[in-house]
Amino acid sequence: KSLLTMAPYIFCVTPSQLTLFLSLFFIIHPNFASSTPIFSSPSLNTPCFNLPLPGGGRISFNGDTGVLRIRPPGGDKKKTIDLPTVPPQGTKLSEEILSSIDIHDTGTIRGFGAFAIRPLDRHVFLGFYEGEVIRTREALESHIAKRRKRLQNSEGTNKNDGDQSNAMDYVMSLDGGVTFLDGYDRAMDKSIFSPVHLNHEDGEKEGCNCMRLLEDDRVAFFTSRCINEGEELRFDYGRNFWAGKEDTKI
Repeated sequence: KSLLTMAPYIFCVTPSQLTLFLSLFFIIHPNFASSTPIFSSPSLNTPCFNLPLPGGGRISFNGDTGVLRIRPPGGDKKKTIDLPTVPPQGTKLSEEILSSIDIHDTGTIRGFGAFAIRPLDRHVFLGFYEGEVIRTREALESHIAKRRKRLQNSEGTNKNDGDQSNAMDYVMSLDGGVTFLDGYDRAMDKSIFSPVHLNHEDGEKEGCNCMRLLEDDRVAFFTSRCINEGEELRFDYGRNFWAGKEDTKI
């Protein structure tokens, strides 16, 4: 649940670096500047943009975070990998799918997990990762410190709560570690399925049957193959999640 492996190329830049980048961009692609109105007079007074690139792909800039994101042309790659299409922002998980997935104790060290109570097809949309948006690493560190203190004070009094060891486990990093989604509170609610309830499985193993796709600042989850009744739904958290804690990998 750490840095997304499906992310586009991401850079943190200053306004002066952005100015240099755009200047070079228009030298290389002069026709693009003249044919695309929004780029006709680029200005740093515009806090953000999200535009197509010549030949495919997109370029976007977030003035609040200083993140310049370049998404390469993905048409051929998408056809080869056969990725599902991320639905529009705000799309909710259907009642049919919600009723097809149950959250219960795995009976192992994994704790709770999400299980299919009826078969699921390939590329079924499982919802967006739900969590509190945190805009800076400093804010995240303060947020987690407060949680650890709260968990320490209430340890053993609330069985539905977690403990200090997993205070960071539901944080998903976006934009190369500039913006974060913290799904901890949603994960503690096990009454209704959400992608925050998915456990880990290494990507090359048969038990890894779900995938995540990053679309702007949204993280969408899908089944990556047909899933049988009774199977646990899992996805690969990625190497960054286990960095420094390989001995605890499950």
